[in-house]
Amino acid sequence: MKSGNTDAAELLRAMRSFLKENDMMAYLTMLAVRLLELHRVLKETGSLYLHCDPTASHYLKLLLDAVFGPTVFRNEIVWKRTFAHGSSRRYGPVHDSILFYSKTEDYLWSEPRSPHDPVYIEKHFNLIDENGRRYQPITLTGSGIRHGESGKPWKGIDPTKVGETLGSTR
Repeated sequence: MKSGNTDAAELLRAMRSFLKENDMMAYLTMLAVRLLELHRVLKETGSLYLHCDPTASHYLKLLLDAVFGPTVFRNEIVWKRTFAHGSSRRYGPVHDSILFYSKTEDYLWSEPRSPHDPVYIEKHFNLIDENGRRYQPITLTGSGIRHGESGKPWKGIDPTKVGETLGSTR
């Protein structure tokens, strides 16, 4: 089996022939050196979480596969960083990715969740459904005036009202 150094070098050569010389290629080259060193010093039971945005996540997944090996890819965690919002020419960019790799099959796993602060829950999840579960109303429509079909009321919701929140009791 080839070393991570050789695999990463081969991958970067292939990416350079596809991407040419640009900012993304410079970023990937810079990060490859760091990932190789992180892999070298990581304990056998260690893991790596790489936070990236969608413009680079697919390239970084390939690079991490070359450095760590595709068999120790654990998860892609999608982190929603904002509520839905739109653009007239594309879907709104509302998430980042966290790529999770371990150095070996024998990695240490610690439950990453902890309970929210009750004050936070009370403030942000201030509505309660019929089963007693708290929830947070969020706007699923873009605020502002809409012309055409998407601006007409639907099921009692007027999408042109600024700040209207579904389920809001305000």
